[in-house]
Amino acid sequence: MNNPFADHGLFSWSELMTTDFDSSFSFYEQLFGWKLREVPGRGDSRYALIINESSSEPFAGILSMPKAFEGRGIPSHWQTYVTVDSVEKTIVKAQNLGAQIILEPMQIERVGTVAAIKDPQGAVISIVKYSR
Repeated sequence: MNNPFADHGLFSWSELMTTDFDSSFSFYEQLFGWKLREVPGRGDSRYALIINESSSEPFAGILSMPKAFEGRGIPSHWQTYVTVDSVEKTIVKAQNLGAQIILEPMQIERVGTVAAIKDPQGAVISIVKYSR
């Protein structure tokens, strides 16, 4: 993915994790006129890229809730990603500032390393170090 916002500290991706992929796909397509292109997902999940019509570049995605998340009470939600130079160093710094790690660093094929933190006020944000 060629991301123009892939500099440390910049918002770089948004992703909807949904319990009803087809309805979400249809809703956002109709609401905003987004062009959605389903691509191969990972494991048991479905995935669609949301395409910016003016540039033909994806700017966000829709992910079906993985079966491993079922029964955990996780509602459909949007995730926001901020690019970092090092996921591991950012996690240490976040913890020192009072954050809680809610998703340990994990490798995502063709993307890079991702993790998620909850800030001291309870807000969740994801971080990403893109593969080059």
